[in-house]
Amino acid sequence: MRSAFAIAAFAAGAIAVPFADNKRDLEYVNEVAYVTNVVTVTAYGPAPTEPATKAPHYGHQSSKAVSHAPVNTVPAYQAPKPVYSAPAPVYSAPAPAPVSSSPSSDGGAPSGYNDAVVMAHNLHRANHSAPAVAWDKDLYDCAKTVAESCDYKHDVTAGGGGYGQNIAAGVAQENITAVISDMFYNGEEPLYAAFYGSEPDMSNFEAWGHFTQIVWKDTTHVACYTQHCPNGLANTGNGVSPYFTVCNYKGPGNYAGEYAANVLAPKGEATVDWSASAYV
Repeated sequence: MRSAFAIAAFAAGAIAVPFADNKRDLEYVNEVAYVTNVVTVTAYGPAPTEPATKAPHYGHQSSKAVSHAPVNTVPAYQAPKPVYSAPAPVYSAPAPAPVSSSPSSDGGAPSGYNDAVVMAHNLHRANHSAPAVAWDKDLYDCAKTVAESCDYKHDVTAGGGGYGQNIAAGVAQENITAVISDMFYNGEEPLYAAFYGSEPDMSNFEAWGHFTQIVWKDTTHVACYTQHCPNGLANTGNGVSPYFTVCNYKGPGNYAGEYAANVLAPKGEATVDWSASAYV
């Protein structure tokens, strides 16, 4: 028998789907996920051209000093083939202008992969009354640069920064929808349920920060890249399959004081689970 382990993290955030209560009751064979939560909260000011101070942002990657970085490693739910690790919010300030780009149907991404990424995000976003996002080639290029480093950590400096980021390890490219739907959405949405219409308690940000970035209303573009690292994936420990997924978001989410307006309650669409068939 073989056990596969994976981890994930996020910086900044389809099939519209709410979380099903029996989600965690599902049983899977030979696949156990371990979730590592690493949260770094960074507050920063506005871009030089803004007159007022921007609300602090909670996300995945930042080059600035962080106020705290609690680390908790706990066994997670039994997962399907894909497995992942929880968010590690580290984020870059919007000072550098967000990556400039125009939507692209392929943007150089592997055929079918980008469609699955956009589809999964938009199904969940629709369930939260958020407009659809489009694929972005520049975000894709930045995600590719980071993933190809095979160094599992947030990095939102590529391309000038200004975007949000979710990362995951241990999940193969063909299972990208498992990362988005089962892990980031179904695995976290229930933990945010008490905060709709208000500003959340940020002390548990690492538990739902991937989810809020996915459905953040003001986000307009997304792109992901999954890299296989045959020589190993740094910073993941033993037992983690050497796959590194990076998802970048333009119109980054997770800004303090903006949750009520950007993370809307679900409409009650049918729950969507990961399926290999979702990968076109």
